[in-house]
Amino acid sequence: MSVRSKIGALILPPDIELRNRRFELLVWSFLLSLAYYPGWFGFLAWFSLARPFMIIAKLRGRQAFNAAYFFGFFFNAFSLYWVWLVTPPGALAAVMIVALYYAIVLLAFNRLYQWRPLAGIIGAPLLWVGMEYFRTLSQFAFPWSDLGYTQSYYLYILQIVSVVSVHGLSLLIVIVNVLVWQVWRHDQAAERRVTAAFASFAIVLGLLAYGWIELPPYPQQGRYGVALLQGSVPLDIKWELENEGYSVKLYDSLAQTVADSSIKLQVWPESAAPCYLSIDQYCRRMVGETARKTRALHLVGGLRKDVVGKVQHHYNSCFLFEPSGRMGAHYDKMKLVPFSETVPYQDNMPFLKRDILTKYLTLIDRYDIQWWSDFYPGDSIHLFELPDVTFGVLICFESTFPEFARQMVRDGAGFLVGITNDTWFGSSVGIHMHSRIFLTRAVENRCWMARAANTGLTYIVDPYGRIREQLPHNAVAALKGKVGLLDQYTFFTRHGDLAGRFSFLVLVSVLTILPAIWLIRKFLLRR
Repeated sequence: MSVRSKIGALILPPDIELRNRRFELLVWSFLLSLAYYPGWFGFLAWFSLARPFMIIAKLRGRQAFNAAYFFGFFFNAFSLYWVWLVTPPGALAAVMIVALYYAIVLLAFNRLYQWRPLAGIIGAPLLWVGMEYFRTLSQFAFPWSDLGYTQSYYLYILQIVSVVSVHGLSLLIVIVNVLVWQVWRHDQAAERRVTAAFASFAIVLGLLAYGWIELPPYPQQGRYGVALLQGSVPLDIKWELENEGYSVKLYDSLAQTVADSSIKLQVWPESAAPCYLSIDQYCRRMVGETARKTRALHLVGGLRKDVVGKVQHHYNSCFLFEPSGRMGAHYDKMKLVPFSETVPYQDNMPFLKRDILTKYLTLIDRYDIQWWSDFYPGDSIHLFELPDVTFGVLICFESTFPEFARQMVRDGAGFLVGITNDTWFGSSVGIHMHSRIFLTRAVENRCWMARAANTGLTYIVDPYGRIREQLPHNAVAALKGKVGLLDQYTFFTRHGDLAGRFSFLVLVSVLTILPAIWLIRKFLLRR
C-alpha cells in the first residue's frame, strides 16, 4: 500500500463502524469545545461527554485508547486552536500532549467499566477531575480547559466554587454527564433511567438554588482606588527596539488621564514596558517619571535579567514604582506556559532551546516560525506590601492555577491583580477563556480582583464574579474604579482543593492498580 493510500485509510478508514464512531466523537468533541465560548453555550458541557462515555465504554484494548485519543485530540484542537497564533510548534505540542491525558484517563475508565460497569460509572467523574488536577502539577502544567470554567457565564451556578473549587464543579458536571448516559441507555430498566434523569436535574437545580441564596442582590462598593491602563499596543510595534519609548509614553499619557488623589495604584499590563527594567536605566527613568507625576504607585509589567551561577536567566516580571519614582519590589512569574514561554525543565532539556535548535533547524529563522521563549520561572510568591493594603499579582497564565491564587490570599493578599498580554490571541475565544478563568479565581476566594490586559479584557470583578467596570476590547483607555479588601476566607480558601486532591488520589490509585493487575495476569498467572 502506498503512503498516499495509508494516509487516505487513516482519514477515511474502510471500516464503516470505525468511520461512524470517529465522526460521532468528532461532533461531540466540537460541541464540548463550544461550551467554553462566551455567552450561553456552557449548557453543552452538561451532556457533551455522555455519548463519548457510552461509546468508549463498549470498546476493548487499543480500540478504546485510539477512540479516547481521537476525542481528546480534536477537543483540544477545537478549543485551543488560538495557541497557533502564538507558537505553531507549541500549539501542536500542547494539543498532542494534552490529548494523551484524556486518552489515558478514558482508557482507565474503560478498563474499570469492562471489569465492573458500576466501577466505571462511579470512577468516571473522579478519574476525569483527577486528570484536571494533575494538569496543575509540574512544569508541563496546562490547566486551561477544566470543565468548571464552562459555567463562568452562569453566576448562580458558579458560586459553588467558593466551596468545592472549579474542580468540584467539574466533578458535578461529569456526574451529570454520567447520569445522562444512563438515561440514554436502552438496556437500562425504565425506573433507573427515570431516577438518573431526576438526579441530574436535582444537581443542576441545587446549584442554581445555592447560587441564588449566596449571591447578594445589592453589591457592596469597593474602597481602594485603582486605575487599569489598556494601551492596545500592536505586537509588531511593541517589540521593535526603536519603539520602546512609544509604549512607555503611551502609558504615561493614559496614566495622566486618571491621576487624582483617589487613585492609589495604577496597573500596567504584562510586559507593558518592553524592556529589561532591572538594567535599562533609560526605560526605568521614564516609568519612574510617570509615577512621580501622577503621585501614585505603579505596578508595571516588564522583563528582568539575572545571572544565576554562570547562566543568564530571563524573567517575565512586574515591578512596583513608588510615587517618588523609585523602583521598588518586583515579582517574577512562577507559572510559565509550557512550549510557549519556556521549555519545561529546560536545564535538563537544553536541546529544545531556540538558540540551539536554530543551529540545526534553519527553517525556524528562514520562515520566521514563532518558537517558544526561554524564560525561567521565579522561585517564590511575592506580595506587595503597602502601608494600607497588601496585594498579590497573577501574571497571565498564573490565573489558571486555583491553589496558586489561593496561596496568595492565604499569605495575606487583601485583593489580587492580574496583568496579561492577550494580544497574541487576537479576538479569538482564547481571550474570553482566559478572562473567565481569572474571574473564577475571584469567586473561589470571595476576593476582589483587578485585571489589566494590553488589548483587553480589562476590568474590575467583585467576589461574586460580577464585573463592575470594564473597558472595550482593543480600546486605548484607562479605567478608574475601586476594589474592596478581603474580609473572610471561603471554605475553599481555608481547606483548599479537596475535590481535586481526592480525585487525583483516586486517579493515581487506579493507574497503579490496573497496570499491576495486567502484569500479574500476563507474567505470573500464565506460568
